[in-house]
Amino acid sequence: MSRIIQIQNDFTSGELDPKLRARTDIDQYSSGLTTARNVSIQPQGGAKRRDGTKFVAELDSGAGTAVRMVPFEFSVSDSYMLVFTPGKMYVFKDGAQITAINGGGSNFLAVAAVTASILPQMNWVQSADTVIVVHEDLEPIKIVRGSTDADWTASTIDFDHIPKHAFEYDVHSPQFTITPSSTVGNITITASAITTDTGTAQGGGANTITLKSSSSFTLDDEPNGMFIEITGGTGSGQKRHVEDYVASSKLLTVYPAWDTAPNGTSQYKITAFSTAAVDEYAVADNGFGRARYVEYVSDTEMKAYVEIPFFDTTGITKGDWNSEHGYEAVWSSTRGWPRSVTFHEGRLYFGGSKSRPSTLWGSRVSDFFNFDPGEALDDAGVEATLDTGTFNAIVDIYSGRHLQVFTTGAEFYVPQALDEPITPTNMIVKQQTGFGMKPGIRLQNVDGSTLFIQRQGKALQEFIYSDTVQAYTSAKISLLSSHLLKTPGEMAVRKATGTDEGDRLLIVNDDDGSIACYTLLRSQNVIAPSEWTTGGNFLNIGVDVDDIYTVVKRTVNSIDVYYVELFDADTLLDSAKTGGAAASVTMDHLEGETVKIVRDGIIEPDQVVPATPFTVTFATAAGTSYQVGLNFTPEVKTLPVEPRLSSGSLKGFKKRIFEVNAELFETQSLTIDGKLVPFRQFGSGVLGGAVPEYTGIKTLHSMLGYTYDGQITIGQEVPLKMTLLGIDYKVSAGQ
Repeated sequence: MSRIIQIQNDFTSGELDPKLRARTDIDQYSSGLTTARNVSIQPQGGAKRRDGTKFVAELDSGAGTAVRMVPFEFSVSDSYMLVFTPGKMYVFKDGAQITAINGGGSNFLAVAAVTASILPQMNWVQSADTVIVVHEDLEPIKIVRGSTDADWTASTIDFDHIPKHAFEYDVHSPQFTITPSSTVGNITITASAITTDTGTAQGGGANTITLKSSSSFTLDDEPNGMFIEITGGTGSGQKRHVEDYVASSKLLTVYPAWDTAPNGTSQYKITAFSTAAVDEYAVADNGFGRARYVEYVSDTEMKAYVEIPFFDTTGITKGDWNSEHGYEAVWSSTRGWPRSVTFHEGRLYFGGSKSRPSTLWGSRVSDFFNFDPGEALDDAGVEATLDTGTFNAIVDIYSGRHLQVFTTGAEFYVPQALDEPITPTNMIVKQQTGFGMKPGIRLQNVDGSTLFIQRQGKALQEFIYSDTVQAYTSAKISLLSSHLLKTPGEMAVRKATGTDEGDRLLIVNDDDGSIACYTLLRSQNVIAPSEWTTGGNFLNIGVDVDDIYTVVKRTVNSIDVYYVELFDADTLLDSAKTGGAAASVTMDHLEGETVKIVRDGIIEPDQVVPATPFTVTFATAAGTSYQVGLNFTPEVKTLPVEPRLSSGSLKGFKKRIFEVNAELFETQSLTIDGKLVPFRQFGSGVLGGAVPEYTGIKTLHSMLGYTYDGQITIGQEVPLKMTLLGIDYKVSAGQ
C-alpha cells in the first residue's frame, strides 16, 4: 500500500478527448479534465460556474431551427443584435427587444426574401449604417439603420455595374467594317459599310422575331452578330443579339430568349452596336487586335479598351474580324448570386456564386456597388478565378492582414507586395493550405488568427500568417477536444474585456444543442475547452460587442418555444428574470416549469409556475434582488490519477481518495463526489441569511470506496457562485 498526493492547480487544457485518457506523457494531461461541463475555464487556471442567461423575448412559432444572429455595431454606444427568422428580422439592444419597428404595430422588419432555406448559409458584412446580406439564391439586400433604434429598411442592391461572363460563348462575323481609332489603350471603334433595318414585326416567338416582309436584309446570316432592339409595342425595351437569320422567311433568332415575346405590334431596329454590347469583344482574325467594349456611344460607335494591340488603324473589313458574345451578368436570378462578402481596403468583395463558384470579384475603389473593370486602371473593378487542380467553391472571405479566401477544399490569400493595393494588374490568389471550410459557419478572428470549421465539421482550424516562412499555416485548435465538436452549426467570439480574462470562442452543435466553449489566450498558449448545456437546445449564438445572445429551443408546457436569451455574468440561472425589491414576478414564458429562486443570495423553495397570471410569489416579504429561472449543473471531473513514479505506473492498482483540499475563490456552494461541502459558520444571524462568499481552502475527509481510476467530481446542487482554482488530494493505492 502506497500513499501519494496528487496536485492539480491548473485546468487550462480544459476537457480532453476521452481517447487521451492514456496519454499521461503529454503536458496537457496535468492541466486537463475528464469533464468540464457548464463551467468557464479561466486563463489564470480556475474553473468558474458559467454565466446564466436572462430571458429577453420569444420568437414567433415559425422560427423553428432556421435562425441566424447578425451583430450590428452602429457606434460605440449603439450596437444591436439582429435576429433573422424566415421572412422576419428582430432587433435587440442592451438585452431588450426594440419594438414598434418603423413606428408600426409590428415588432419585426419584414424581409420576405430571407427564407428558411436561405438562413443556414446566409453571409453578411457591415459598413457604417448598412448590413449587406448575401446567399447564392438571394439577390443581395442591404439593411439600413435610420435615425432611431426602431428605424430600419431592407431593399435589394441597385448595382451600377455587374461583371459579365461568357457562360455560352459564341462567335459571329458581322457583315460590316470596324475601324479602331488607335492601336492601344482607350480607343473608339466605329462601324461602317453597315446595313441596318427598322420596321414592325410580323410576329414572334420565345426566341425569334419575324421581320417585316420588305426587310433590307436579303441574305442568310446577314445581320448575325448585330443587335436588335424592340423600340415599341409588345416587348418594348428589350435588346438582344442576332444569332441567326433566314432571309426567305425573314425569321430572325435572338440570344438570349425574350423576356416578353414580340408580336405583330412590336417595332424593332437592328444596328451594329447597342448598350448590350458592353463587356463584349471585337477580335481581329489575324491575332493583331482584341478590344473590350466599355461604353455605348451610338448605334455605330463604341468606346473600347485594347487588351491585344491592333496592327494599325485601318478598317477591318467583314470576314476579317469576329464579335465574341454570349456574355451576360455573372449575378442574376438565372446564374445565381454571390455567396460571401467582405470589405477590404476600400473595395467591396464578393466571393463565389452558383454559376461561378471559384471566382472573386472586387468593386471599384470607394464605389462599392460598381464592379466595372473599365480600362483596367488601378481603381477599377478586379476579378480573379482560383487556379487549382480540384473544384474549390468559395464559402467565405475575410479582410485581415491580407484578403483571405476560404473554399470547400483549400485556403487562399491575395498577396500584396510592400503593402501595395490590389489592382486589376497585380491581383492573384495563392493557395496556402488544403483543409477546406464547412459552408454556413462564419469564420472568426482572434488575435490575428482566423478560425474556421473544417469541411467535415469535425475540427476547428486556425489560419495564421507566419513572418518566418512568409506564408499562412493552419493547425487544429481542437486536436485535444474533437469530441466536443459534434455537428457545428454556428460560431461566435466574445473578445476579452479585461486583463483577467481571455477571449471566448463559442460553437453551437446542431445535434444536441450544446455549446463548445473555448477560452483562448494566445500569449499564454491557453486553449481551454468546456461544454455548456441547458434545459433545451442552443440553436444559434451571436456576440454584440460585449453581450452574448443566444436563441434557445425549449419545451414549455409540452410546447416547443424559441427564446432569445442573454448570457449574463451576474445571473446564476437560465431563462431567468431578475430584478430588485419586488414581492413577486410574472414568469409566463415558463408556465408549468419548476423554477429555482435566489432571493438576496438565499435559495428559496422551488415553485411550479402556475397558469394565468403566471405569478411566482417570493417566500421572503422584502428584499433587494431576485433571480428566478431554470437551474443548470456545473461539473468538473478530474482525469484518472496517474503520478509519474520512479517505481512505475499505478495502472491496475485500486485507489482510494481519503482527503481532498479544494482551493476556492468567492464560492458559496460545492459538492465533492456528491458530498456537500459545508460553508456556513456558527454564529449569530447565520441561519436564514445568505451564504457568504468563501475564498480559501475547503477540506473534505472520510472519502470512501476504492476505484481503479481515482477521479474526483466537483459540482453544485444549487445556483450559487462557484470558482474552483485547484485541488490536491491524497490517494492510497494497493492491490
